[in-house]
Amino acid sequence: MPVLSRFVSETTGPILELGVGFCSTPYLHWVCYPTKRRLVSYENNPEYYKFCESWKDEFHETHCIASWDSVKLSEPWSIAFVDHSPPERRPEEMKKLIHSDYVIVHDTENNNEHRYHLRTIRHLYKYRFKYTKAYPYTTVYTNKGDLSKDDRFKDLFTNDNRQSNTEQVYA
Repeated sequence: MPVLSRFVSETTGPILELGVGFCSTPYLHWVCYPTKRRLVSYENNPEYYKFCESWKDEFHETHCIASWDSVKLSEPWSIAFVDHSPPERRPEEMKKLIHSDYVIVHDTENNNEHRYHLRTIRHLYKYRFKYTKAYPYTTVYTNKGDLSKDDRFKDLFTNDNRQSNTEQVYA
């Protein structure tokens, strides 16, 4: 949540949420509410969607989908928050989000690589920054620039957390 909240506070464009959550969805809804910032949430689990549906509003679209293949992700997202299931789908959607300013991925501990296969898409993003000060870990993927040199974000990411696309991420 520390990474998501910082990026939300420092950006102004539309936000995409892939996979709803008991923390992320209410947080994103209420932080977007005062300015009616566009928020779009997708969920493929009907039980989770029942929770998400209650947050639907003029600025907050909610969608229950049968297949992630049907989701159009071509909009220019300021933030794309990736926290959906099944785990092996994350790289597929991340391939479609390379045009987004910031792709924020939840649950990126090294022991989750066998579930999420994020190694397969890391070459698509010039910069990766893993936040390890809170568990579960969160990684930001971007082609916009080096976040460790961006005054808005550099305190979040130390040199230990900065990863270029040529370094090995998961040992």
